[in-house]
Amino acid sequence: MQVNKHWGKLGRIASTGLLSLTLLLGYVFPVHAEAPSGTPSISSWSIETLNEGEKYGIYPLNWYYDGSFQGAITAEKFQSLMKSTGEKLDQLGFEKKDAALSFKTDQVITRETVITSLHTLLANYKLPASFGLADQQPVDYMSSKGIVKGTKAGLELNKPSTVEQAAVMASRLVEYAYDTAGAGAKGLMWKVTNGENTLYLLGSVHLGITDMYPMEKSIRDAFQASEDLWVEVDIVNSDMSYFASKMVYDDGTTLKDHVSEDTYKKLEKALEKMGMPAGTFDGYKPFAITTSLSTLSYYEAPEEQLIASNTGIDSYFITKAMLSGKPINELESIKLQADLFADVPASEQEAELNTLLDAILSEDGNQKAADYLKQMQLYWVKGDREGLAELLSADEQFASGETNQRLIGERDKNMAKKLAELLEQEGKHTSFVVVGSAHYVVKGMVVDLLKEKGYDVQFVQ
Repeated sequence: MQVNKHWGKLGRIASTGLLSLTLLLGYVFPVHAEAPSGTPSISSWSIETLNEGEKYGIYPLNWYYDGSFQGAITAEKFQSLMKSTGEKLDQLGFEKKDAALSFKTDQVITRETVITSLHTLLANYKLPASFGLADQQPVDYMSSKGIVKGTKAGLELNKPSTVEQAAVMASRLVEYAYDTAGAGAKGLMWKVTNGENTLYLLGSVHLGITDMYPMEKSIRDAFQASEDLWVEVDIVNSDMSYFASKMVYDDGTTLKDHVSEDTYKKLEKALEKMGMPAGTFDGYKPFAITTSLSTLSYYEAPEEQLIASNTGIDSYFITKAMLSGKPINELESIKLQADLFADVPASEQEAELNTLLDAILSEDGNQKAADYLKQMQLYWVKGDREGLAELLSADEQFASGETNQRLIGERDKNMAKKLAELLEQEGKHTSFVVVGSAHYVVKGMVVDLLKEKGYDVQFVQ
């Protein structure tokens, strides 16, 4: 039971969004979060669609890097794409007509082959009339729904399809199917208004899963309608050098000089259990080790960590803003968040590291951590704010103590103050605000503070 409490506390610390654990993971221990090497082969016309589609889990990210993304799709990749796309569509819950649907690949896979195969995939479900599948031929239908772009004469249907073209069309099909079915991850979003000013507040989970995508159209529409994006920290474009300097000892000492012999031995055992070299973190301060190991403990394989990083809500919207040209603003800064970590007294840093190490070294500690994170993610997918709030607030110490007050006390007041300034500005303005979900769902945090100021705050169902 005590181990469960340890993981709960660590999970809640992660959920408050001190800094994207995604970025910390890549910075502290890059070998465990290593993205595919090389330059991705992606055309400018496909980037926005693939930024969505890659989150669905219908094709692996290494397709970008293997040198064949813009070449003719092979039978193996085509079958893989059809299978994964079908599995994503299965999640809509429609009854299937043919449970053993298959696709022939004994000839050149043309653009028409991909189009008609995707149409067949969709038509294999007993769909509501809103899909209008019976009204048109496959190519005409796919064109009319925006899944295939361009006029029929210019589609060059007889030419071999590239991997890129097939991935784009499959991605568009998934988005269309989910939108038409009124499905998608519900997320946790509030609409706050004051006069003609509007804020859309979306709670984030920094490490994601493919079930979070596509998000319900209402969330994407709210982002589209917003003039700018506000985040805790711009984890894509910020200079991480200050944070990096705070994570390490710069006086010639190492971890052994700052923690007890028992703590260091416990760390060595934990590293051995996780398959990591001894001495990996000798140059790092306890808070950096705690943050990194707590993230690494969620996953057994590097590719799982890469998926989690790629599907984090913050990075998704920051990338989306960059692609659409929306300004990106910060509610906090790298310096502020780095200081929040680094300024915790050394004794508390060591105590939190021991809490983590005890959990890792327990019989099923890693699984408990993974289960805790997965539950957070699923609450987000379902839009269950009460469930997430209960999970986050289960420990009475969540909002008490010096460390927690540093993490979630004054920060929320400062965030609410900045958001109030946006709501009070002259004229008409709409902003999209993404911060850690705990800042919204837990009582007394940002949402409640804005209500106390008299603004109209509505949870978007």
